[in-house]
Amino acid sequence: MRTLDLYLIAAFIRNFLPAWLGLAALFFSQDILFDVVELPYPAHQIMYRALLTLPQNFLQIAPPAVLAGTVMTLSGLGRTGELTGFFSVGYGRPRVLGVLLSTVAVLSILLLGFQDRLAPLFVRKRTAYTWQVMKKRPDFFLDFKKDKIWYRSRNLIFNLKTFDANNRTIHGMSVYTLDEDFRLVQLLDAAKGVYTSSGWKLIDGTVTVFEENNPFPLSQKFALKDLPISETPQDFQEIEKEVDTLRLHEHWQYIRRSASAGLNTRSFEVGFHSRVAMCFIPLVMCALGVPFAMRSRRSGGLGKDLGIAFAVTFFYWLFYSVGLSLGKNGVLPPWLAAWAPSMIFGSLALSLNRLKAQ
Repeated sequence: MRTLDLYLIAAFIRNFLPAWLGLAALFFSQDILFDVVELPYPAHQIMYRALLTLPQNFLQIAPPAVLAGTVMTLSGLGRTGELTGFFSVGYGRPRVLGVLLSTVAVLSILLLGFQDRLAPLFVRKRTAYTWQVMKKRPDFFLDFKKDKIWYRSRNLIFNLKTFDANNRTIHGMSVYTLDEDFRLVQLLDAAKGVYTSSGWKLIDGTVTVFEENNPFPLSQKFALKDLPISETPQDFQEIEKEVDTLRLHEHWQYIRRSASAGLNTRSFEVGFHSRVAMCFIPLVMCALGVPFAMRSRRSGGLGKDLGIAFAVTFFYWLFYSVGLSLGKNGVLPPWLAAWAPSMIFGSLALSLNRLKAQ
């Protein structure tokens, strides 16, 4: 049996990898095509940014690639009569399903590790390239720490606790002003920063001036102070989107920190749970592919198997998108919004496999 297990695993990998690479190439070409048409940047810059997006695409297309690999593997073994040989020696449907699910489970764990450790690095690099090279902002710098967001623009360094996009308000804001020698000349600390029609206003804070010839900094409290910077809420909102590229434990810490500041963290929680759930969708796709691929050959060939399976996948992604929207709107708890589609379609796959086994 162990030899047949290895044979089945090898056959699955031979079908899964080309499907994964093929879908990645398709999405890569599509991204480039749309960006070249819509964005006013040179083609080589768009190409490089698309390459930095490719690792994230690999995560997103893993589920359909697993489905295609499962269907092609079992359909191929069925056409050659090898499945019949498997069954004749007691290697039944449950064993086939178990081996494939075990293989995909290893892939899911690897995807989770990639989602946590490597994907954020590529997204941050893409963000820096977009701002510094494509948007010609070489002074731009962004980093997320465990307690705050660091954002550099020109001679200013911003330290933000949280940003409320709906109210255009920053909670917990520090602004460091540097001279040409990168020496600190002024520090603004404020409990809140609010964007108004006349620009940013800092509320309840302290301004500290560091003079070169004075060893003692001068501090003065203020209730309301103008902050003359060119950054708009849209700029900070783009930065806030990058929270989804944090490592998972940092993402969760950011959610807790925002909640403690009284902000609505529902969308961040949905994003966190969806990042984890995404890595385990391949298990559902594999379980869905098995009953379609192991149907009687008289009921259709590989094309029909793939067509039915991908139709089911379309409805899965439809449910998945609707679930995330319901979670962000507060209709469903964040964890349920991300996991409900997998629970529903996983139950469907389990039922179909049980029917086929009878």
